Amino acid sequence: MSLGKEIKVLDCTLRDGGYYTNWDFERELTKKYFGYISQLPIEYVEVGYRSRLKDEYFGEFFYLPLSTLQNIKKYTSKKIAVMLNAKDCDGIDLKDLLSDVKDYVSLIRVATDPKKIEFSIRLAKEIKSLGFDVALNIMYISKIDHNHIFFDFISEINDCVDVLNLVDSYGSIYPHELKNLIKNIQNKANIPLGFHGHNNLELTLANTLESIECGVSYIDSTILGMGRGAGNLKTELLLTYLKSKQNIEVDLNVLGKLTEIFLPLQAKYKWGTNFAYMVSGAYSLPQKDVMEALEIDRYSLTGIVNQIKNNSNIELPIFSDVRRFDNCLIIGGGQSVACHFEATKEFMNKTQNLLIIHSTSKHIELFKEIDILQYFSVAGDELLKLDDTKKIDKYILEPSPRKISSNFNDSFNMYELEKIEFINSYHDSPLTIGLQAGLDIKTPNIYLAGFDGYGELKSKKELYLMQENQAIIDEFVKKKRLVSITATKYKKLEESSVYGMIV
Repeated sequence: MSLGKEIKVLDCTLRDGGYYTNWDFERELTKKYFGYISQLPIEYVEVGYRSRLKDEYFGEFFYLPLSTLQNIKKYTSKKIAVMLNAKDCDGIDLKDLLSDVKDYVSLIRVATDPKKIEFSIRLAKEIKSLGFDVALNIMYISKIDHNHIFFDFISEINDCVDVLNLVDSYGSIYPHELKNLIKNIQNKANIPLGFHGHNNLELTLANTLESIECGVSYIDSTILGMGRGAGNLKTELLLTYLKSKQNIEVDLNVLGKLTEIFLPLQAKYKWGTNFAYMVSGAYSLPQKDVMEALEIDRYSLTGIVNQIKNNSNIELPIFSDVRRFDNCLIIGGGQSVACHFEATKEFMNKTQNLLIIHSTSKHIELFKEIDILQYFSVAGDELLKLDDTKKIDKYILEPSPRKISSNFNDSFNMYELEKIEFINSYHDSPLTIGLQAGLDIKTPNIYLAGFDGYGELKSKKELYLMQENQAIIDEFVKKKRLVSITATKYKKLEESSVYGMIV
C-alpha cells in the first residue's frame, strides 16, 4: 500500500518515542505495532538509533542489535530506517557500526546541527559508499536564515544525499517561515525534501500541510504524536487527513487499533504540549533545557525568557567580608529546620561569632527575629519568593555570567562570587554558592541544617536535587570538614545533633 510519488510517510514512533521509555518497548507492543503498520500506507518505519556504547543505560531500540532488526523484519515488510546522531559519530568506524545491518535497513538518517553540515556530508558520503540510502536531518531550522552557512553546501548535499529532511527541533517555525525556507532550499537543491515537526505551538499539522503544498514529499509522524517534549505530528491525524482529502486508501479500523496500543504509554508519560513547551517554541528555546530548569523549581518561565531576549547579565560587586566568622550555619529547605527550630535558635544564641547563610527562601520567615547577621545565597528566581527582604544583610549570587539573570532591584545589597573553586559544575546551586561564600570568608566551622535528603523520591525534582546536593557535598568535603546538625540522608557528611550541641 503506497501514497504514490507525492507523499511518503515515515513513522518514527519507536525512535522518537524512545525518549520517554529509554528506548525499551515491550515485545508484545512492538509485534502488534509492526503488524498494524504493515497494513497502512506508510513507506518507512524508523525503528531507533544505531550508536556506539555509552556510559549510561539505553535500551534495545537505541542500539538496535542485529537480532532486534532480524525480528523486526519477521513482523513487517516495510522499509526500515535507522538514525545516527552526527555529534556521536566523530572518530567512529561507520563500516564497523553499520555493515551488519545492510540486509535489514534501507535508509540511514543522520541528525545534524546545520553548523556541522560539512562534517555530516562526509558522514553521508561514507554511508552512501556502504550501499545505503541516506537522509540528512537538518535540525533547528527555525534558526536558519538566508545567509546561513548551510546554503553554501547544498550542491554537495545534492551529490551524496537521497533525502534532505527539515526538522523543526524547537517546534517554533510558522507556516509562512517554513514556506520561505523551503523555497530558498529548492532554488539550490534537486533532491526530495522531508519535514519533521514538533508540536510546541500546535502547528505540526499546519506546517506539514504547508510543506506538502510546497512540494515536500517525505513526512515524519508518530503514533499519538509520541515524541520528545511536546511530541510530533500524529500519524493517525496525517493518514486520516490524506484519506479524507486525497482519497488515499487507509483502513481506519487498523489505524484505530494501532493508536489504542499506545494509549497506556500516553497515560503514563503524558507527552504533548503544555504552557512551558509553548513558551520554548515561541522563543526557539531547547525544550529539554526549559523543562529541566522548571522541574527543579529554580527558574521561572519569565526569568528564562527574559534571559534569552536580553542575553545579558548585570555584573555585581565581588563578595568579600572584612569580618571573620568562627562559625557558619547554612540553612536548607528540609522540614527539620521547622521541627527543630527552638533547639536551632538556642544553638545560634550559644555559638559565638556565627554567620547564617540561607540557601532557600523557605524558612527565612522563621529567622526574622534572630539578631544574627544573615546572608542569602540566591539561585535562580528565589528572590521572587521572598516576602520580606529587610532581614537579609547580603545577597550572594554565582559568578558572572550567570545561567539565568536573577530579578532584583537596586535597593538589594547584592554581590556575586569572584569564582567557585571547589567544584566544576552546579554553580547555580544555592548550596554551592553558600559553601563557596563560607570558603571565601575563611570560616573555620561550617554547619548545615535542613539538608534532610529524601527517603523516597517522588519526582524528578527530588531526584535532581538529591543528586546535585550529593555531588556538591562529595567535592566540598575533599577540601573542608562539613557537619550537619540535623538528621540527613546525604553521605559523606559528618553528623552531629543540635540537641547535643546545646547541652
